[in-house]
Amino acid sequence: MAERLAALEKLEGEILVKAQRMVPVGTSFTVVDNFILGAIKRTLSQSRAFRKLVEDWNFASATVMVRTQLDTAMRINGIRFMQNVENDVAQIFNGELTYRKLKAADGNKMTDAYLKEKLTEEHEWVGHLYDELSDFVHLSFRHFWPVMAGIDDENGIAYFAISAQDPKKDEANYYDVTDAFFRVTKLTGIMLVSLLMARHSPPKVSGAEEVEGERA
Repeated sequence: MAERLAALEKLEGEILVKAQRMVPVGTSFTVVDNFILGAIKRTLSQSRAFRKLVEDWNFASATVMVRTQLDTAMRINGIRFMQNVENDVAQIFNGELTYRKLKAADGNKMTDAYLKEKLTEEHEWVGHLYDELSDFVHLSFRHFWPVMAGIDDENGIAYFAISAQDPKKDEANYYDVTDAFFRVTKLTGIMLVSLLMARHSPPKVSGAEEVEGERA
């Protein structure tokens, strides 16, 4: 588990460094850039919180963080489908509309279901993970397994521990949720950095590479 959390912390640093490189000093910002930077801050904050929750043996809350991180990915991906990016994001910032009330360029409302569908079209694992995580966002049977602290098979007795922390059993129970969070965070980071690159990197001059090669 320590290796998994260390890899996640390293990923946080990589996202931050790459994002900073995409935005040099003196860059002019629009409301969309502010939206992207806010999403980067949210992504990093949630990742840090997730690590702390796992270290504190809080499975239920850690799992909800996977869903909120996935929500960030869905909304960042949704920027590509807006009718008018600057105007639509401005309306969100001004409180005039919520994300789900916006209409995409294809005429559909940008609900969670729509955003999940669009991201799943390119990343098939997203839809299944989203549906599975819904059990943790809403109270379900999945919240009850960490309550069981042990079983006495010989006497047919089960022991339960009701507290904010899970009984410290096998940390392998956290492997899948940590791997899922890492995967979602990596995807979110890639999309955020790519957006900044597309918005602020100077366009390549056609033939520039060939010219440089001839000079060499």
